[in-house]
Amino acid sequence: MINELKQNGLSEKEARVYLAALELGKGTVQDIAKKAGVNRTTVYVMITVLEKRGLMKQVKIGKRSFFVAENPDAIISMLHKEKNGIEDREREMRKILPELKTLFNVAPGRPKIRFYEGTEVYKKIAEDIFEADTREILEIYNADLIRDVISDEESKEFYKKRLARGIFYRALYTRKEGPFRTPPEKAEERFLSKEEFPVSGNIFIYGNRVGMASLKGSIIGVIIESDEISETLKSLFGLGWESGKKRKNGKEYPDDDLLVE
Repeated sequence: MINELKQNGLSEKEARVYLAALELGKGTVQDIAKKAGVNRTTVYVMITVLEKRGLMKQVKIGKRSFFVAENPDAIISMLHKEKNGIEDREREMRKILPELKTLFNVAPGRPKIRFYEGTEVYKKIAEDIFEADTREILEIYNADLIRDVISDEESKEFYKKRLARGIFYRALYTRKEGPFRTPPEKAEERFLSKEEFPVSGNIFIYGNRVGMASLKGSIIGVIIESDEISETLKSLFGLGWESGKKRKNGKEYPDDDLLVE
């Protein structure tokens, strides 16, 4: 039976001590050590472990201490408890898996990539923007779709943090109703025709990092840390910036004022 107990999570010495106590009914450490063929010091340690696992207990009769094995049904309870513990640890591990994958991507020259899913995508990108200590944020977004995935409260919080840190913001956007009348504070935005520049995702460019997320269906996102990729997207943003319509007091600037500043 020792092998069966070992297969279910007990060490050999734990199994020997448990079986000895089970056969004795109750016994002192000396009794159990003799029956199990394990030295007394080790028996004390094994009893402590088995008590924690719910397989043994101590009873006092007069001034003497005896140890008793719990009903074998306790082994099933122990396995259920440990199974639930493993499932809990697996859930916790899945939460930090994206961060662990980031560490996997630390080889020289290899972009660092983090993947996210669900409602936490935009929260993670926002956190990363402020951790990156950038002086400017570039964004490309669809103003009609973004309202469905980012709440007004989240937008206001991002806006407050950006202003507090003195970060300038430039954005290119599409919008069914046309350009916004005025841009946010310490920011500049340019409108793109959705027919000429269809946008169904969201892109942030900050420092040497890029955050991208979907705006339709299942929300998925990625943060990429790469000098080459961020510089390439900054160049593409510049092309869009030259094509965008700049607004002031509800009117478009003349074409010769549409160049990147």
